[in-house]
Amino acid sequence: MVCLNIVMVKFKIWLVKLNLNIVSFLPVLSRYKIAKHPNCPIPILEKLANDEEWRVRYWVARHPNCPISALEKLANDEDSNVRYCVAMHPNCPISSLEKLAIDESWMVRSWVARHPNCPQYLKEYFKVKNFISSYENSN
Repeated sequence: MVCLNIVMVKFKIWLVKLNLNIVSFLPVLSRYKIAKHPNCPIPILEKLANDEEWRVRYWVARHPNCPISALEKLANDEDSNVRYCVAMHPNCPISSLEKLAIDESWMVRSWVARHPNCPQYLKEYFKVKNFISSYENSN
């Protein structure tokens, strides 16, 4: 257990010192782990929001400290799994929720409807369009 703690401390120190320019040259598994790390610095999250690998962007969107600018960018992501995480994020801005409300993926739309900051006019839109009827009827 002591050995694991030492490794985690060293990883945290390495993460803080990580140069933004080399992040994109790291192997996918490393970028994935960095994006998942709870102490990942915001500038690195912003850099990883542009990653070519959807799984890295997915974990950026799930990160509790993901900056609003990255969430706004990821709301336009080509992968629905990434957009799904944006719609679930507690800090998702209203402008992104509006965009995601008309997403092609029903999973993304359902999370927009469930989002605590979803404006009433979007909930009404869902009712009119009957996008999320089962969720709306249960509340």
